Amino acid sequence: MSAGNVKERLIQACSTEDGLLTIVNLDNFHMFNDIYGEDLGKKLLEVCVRIIDSVTEGDDIKASLGGDEFVIFCRGLKDKNELVEIHEYINEKINESLPSIVGADNNISVGVSMGAVLIPEEGTDYEELFEKADKALDFVKQSGGHNIAFYEKQLSDKKYLNDLENLSKEMDENSDERGCMWLSHADFSILYRFLRRYIETYKKSACKMLVTFSPVRDDVSDDEFAQIVKGFGNVINAALRRSDIMMQSRNNQFFLLLPEMTEETMILISERFKKRWKEIGLDSVMNMNIEGEIITPNVDEAG
Repeated sequence: MSAGNVKERLIQACSTEDGLLTIVNLDNFHMFNDIYGEDLGKKLLEVCVRIIDSVTEGDDIKASLGGDEFVIFCRGLKDKNELVEIHEYINEKINESLPSIVGADNNISVGVSMGAVLIPEEGTDYEELFEKADKALDFVKQSGGHNIAFYEKQLSDKKYLNDLENLSKEMDENSDERGCMWLSHADFSILYRFLRRYIETYKKSACKMLVTFSPVRDDVSDDEFAQIVKGFGNVINAALRRSDIMMQSRNNQFFLLLPEMTEETMILISERFKKRWKEIGLDSVMNMNIEGEIITPNVDEAG
């Protein structure tokens, strides 16, 4: 799918044809990219493009909007239920493809969100229609993603509660706990997107770290190894600040986000992990690899 002169084609189609204009966003792509690397992120995008191509008609207008977002004009499609089925099919096929990209041990919730608008019922001007589809997509993203919404006037007028507010309340109720916030994948993804936007908006920085373990001995079963890794997760948690967040991204891996962290402090934290790892005696049981990178504005695109 190439941008090329696609905008001119979309303007023409929206003004003269019936159909559905749809914006498609690949959920949690930036987090997937950070954890598994840009090469696997590129493969995921390629898979997503192939799936979209396979499920849409040949004369539909399709293009990438850059990164993890696409636009589709479904010519002649007026049945909302059919687009819902297309959305479900895309998500199903993406999940089926994930093991071939990252293996079976994947804990990142990947799928697509879609915002759509009916043409000509909601207008014929491409720019206005795109804005309406984007509002519908924004509603889906605020509601947790992996879903589809069709633009209606009340959709843009009504105030919806962001999941982050519920999460923030829960955090406040447990503010006396030590260590950082160890979150589930769903909750982590909400704060992750928030932090990325915060960095870009307020020109702050943060550190992302991957702590990965591999077994040293053959006499340790997979279950035992998983319990050892999870146990060391408590050590990592206690060594971090309350403002930091972490999740167990795989059975042998933790992904950390540390706001307003300098490179020097990142190195000190890595050394702290290694010191505790050796003090406990885990260096004879498993290897530990730590990768860190500072996220700054205009370097990582806001998610």
